Amino acid sequence: MSDSAMANTLQEQVAVDDLGSDHFISRVNPARMGNAANIAYGGCTISVGIQAACSTVPAKYLLYSTTGNYLGPAFTDRKLKCSVRRVRDTRTFATRLVEISQDQDDGKARMCMIMLADFQVKEETSLLVYSAPPSMAYSPPEQCLTTEEGAKDLVRRGIATEKMAKLYMASFGFNSRFFETRGVPETVGPNNLLGIVKTAKTPQHDLDLTSKTTADWFRCRHPLVRLQDRFAGLGFLLDGGLSFIPLTHSNKFLDDAGPCSSLDFALRFFTGDIDMDKWYIRETKTIAGNDGRTYTEARFWDQAGNMVATMNQQSIMRPSKSFVRASL
Repeated sequence: MSDSAMANTLQEQVAVDDLGSDHFISRVNPARMGNAANIAYGGCTISVGIQAACSTVPAKYLLYSTTGNYLGPAFTDRKLKCSVRRVRDTRTFATRLVEISQDQDDGKARMCMIMLADFQVKEETSLLVYSAPPSMAYSPPEQCLTTEEGAKDLVRRGIATEKMAKLYMASFGFNSRFFETRGVPETVGPNNLLGIVKTAKTPQHDLDLTSKTTADWFRCRHPLVRLQDRFAGLGFLLDGGLSFIPLTHSNKFLDDAGPCSSLDFALRFFTGDIDMDKWYIRETKTIAGNDGRTYTEARFWDQAGNMVATMNQQSIMRPSKSFVRASL
C-alpha cells in the first residue's frame, strides 16, 4: 500500500463506515508492521472490530472485555468488513459478536477474525480501586529517547549497524505515524532493537526469560475525539509485538524462528478514563512457552500508575527449518 493510501491519523486508521444492518467496512486498508510475511498487522483488524462493535451500542455502555481468535491473515490491498451480531442487551450489559472478513478476488468472503465484545454501563462508584504496579521503576518519558533517536544512539555507540537501524525503522516505523514513542532504557527492546541486534547486552541480560520486560511510553500524535476511538486505538496499539517478544527477550529476531504469529487475544479495559494525548506506559512480558506456542502479556498504565488495560495472547512459534535440520 502506497503512502498516499495510508491513514495519516490513528482516528482514520481505526475508523469504519456503516453499510447498514450492523455491517461495517474499514475506512482504509490494514497496514503491515512487524511481520516477516507481507500480511497486515493484527492490531488493524482488532481495532476495526472494536470500532464496529462500539458503533452498535449506546455511548453510556463502556467496553470492558474483548476476546477473539485470528482465523487467517488479512491482506493489505483490500478493506476489512465487519458483521456484528447483537448477542445481549440489558439495562447494564451488552455483548456483541463480530465477524471480520475480507473479500477475495473471486468475490467470496474469507474470515480473518472472530471477536466477542462485552460492555457495561458505568457504575456510579466502586467498592475497591487498585491495580498492580509495573515490574520495576522505569524512567519517565522526559528521560527516554524516541524510537528513531534510540536506534541512532545504538549506531553511534557501535552496538548496532546502520543496516540494523534501517531494518528496525522499516519494520516498526508505521507506528510512528500515530504515536510518539519513547523506549524505556532499563528494558530489553530499546537496547536490542526488538531482537535485531542479537549481540547487544541489555540491562536485563542476567534475568530469566519470564522476568525480562520491554517497556515504552506512548502518546497519540492526533486527538481521538470519541471514547470508542480510544478503545479501538488501544486495540491497535497493544497487539504490537506480543507474538515475538519471547524472541526479543532471547536476543533473537523473526529470522531465528519459523512461523510466528498471534493465535488469539484477550483485551481487558479497567477504566473508560483514557486520554491518549497524555503519556502512557506499556510493559510486555512473556509468561510461558511450550508445544510450539508462547503466551505473552502487555500491561498499560497512565503516569499516575493506574492500570488502564491489558492484552494477553497465545501465539504460534515454531522452530526454523534450519533449527529442525540441525536437531535431527
